[in-house]
Amino acid sequence: MKKTPSGYAVIEFNHSGIPDEELKPEEFTPRQEAVLRALQKDRQAQIRRGCPAAVIDMATGDRIESFNMKNVAPSDFQKKQLGRAVYEAVHRFMQDPENAKKFEEWKKQRQKDGSTPKK
Repeated sequence: MKKTPSGYAVIEFNHSGIPDEELKPEEFTPRQEAVLRALQKDRQAQIRRGCPAAVIDMATGDRIESFNMKNVAPSDFQKKQLGRAVYEAVHRFMQDPENAKKFEEWKKQRQKDGSTPKK
């Protein structure tokens, strides 16, 4: 018998590109305040300080609320790692001739529809 998850999870987002002393907490809505009060005191303190976070319903995976998302700032290292991962994924994708052909067809269709400027 599979057990259904319940409760919530708090996901903290990276703000390494913003020093702690420069975090700017947002003004919270009444709904955000209600969700915040349901969290543990240490989590509340971090969020009130400006740390970006989201509260997720474990049963559905839906976002209950998010906080301070303007303070999400990846570090240069993280940006480089993301760029490297995207580059490698695109490179692998384009190595397959069928994928390259579909991509070219997609570009032509977008130009025909006026979705992208013609070069």
